[in-house]
Amino acid sequence: MAHDLHTHTNRSDGENAPGDLVMYAATRGVDVLAITDHDTMAGVPAADPAGKVSGVRVIPGIELSIRVPHGSMHLLGYFSDLAPQPLTGLLAGFAETREERAREMVDRLNDLGVPVGWDEVRDGAAGAALGRPHIADALVRAGHVPDRRAAFDLYLGDGRPAYVASHGLEVDEGITLVRESGGAAVLAHPGTLGLDRAHLDPFVGRLARAGLAGIEVHRPEHSPDQFAAYATLAQRYGLVPSGGSDYHRSTSPYHPGDTGDPPLPGHTIDRLMAAALG
Repeated sequence: MAHDLHTHTNRSDGENAPGDLVMYAATRGVDVLAITDHDTMAGVPAADPAGKVSGVRVIPGIELSIRVPHGSMHLLGYFSDLAPQPLTGLLAGFAETREERAREMVDRLNDLGVPVGWDEVRDGAAGAALGRPHIADALVRAGHVPDRRAAFDLYLGDGRPAYVASHGLEVDEGITLVRESGGAAVLAHPGTLGLDRAHLDPFVGRLARAGLAGIEVHRPEHSPDQFAAYATLAQRYGLVPSGGSDYHRSTSPYHPGDTGDPPLPGHTIDRLMAAALG
């Protein structure tokens, strides 16, 4: 059986409805699945019943947007409760912040002569937590780019003309919020921080001292060198080596249960939850 602690549903920028994602994961031999949508836990209550039917242990989770001066940072949180407080009470504000950022990017696209209507972006999101992928999809529908990747490469990626930095939490605020909500905080995809190893090491050390519980080591796109580097950081700072497929949609290169070689160990979530209680 396989464990996967990083997946997305259509409540943020994924393709599958929460219950459908759980059932799909079950067909792939996944028996522990974390739902980690961006800045929302709306998919967790719908995923939980499907888990009970299919025999998949559903882990309530979230992927928080973090404001950093370099690269892109996300913080994963894992919980025992379906609606952990005080986090759940703050999520409406997170949604407003995401919408403000999305509106700014749409305005920049229009200023660049790449017109996209706000209603088109909002309607395409279908009530999900708004993000860059929804703007990218609107660019595709408008015929400005052939696919999402081109939208990010040309306009929406970090440092591109329509990019607007995240208005999310500071990293210490994010870690504290997850911990105060009874959860374990994990650094997602450390490579997107854009830090070389000499700078990543002290940064991860600072996060560990602030209460970080884990770091993503087991990801299918990690090279052997990346795996070794992140595993070393985990060992050095007493962090749980975590990971997942980061699955979003059927066209993704990786699917539920794809956590790299070696795969995610089966005891990972229990170690993380023990860290949350510690």
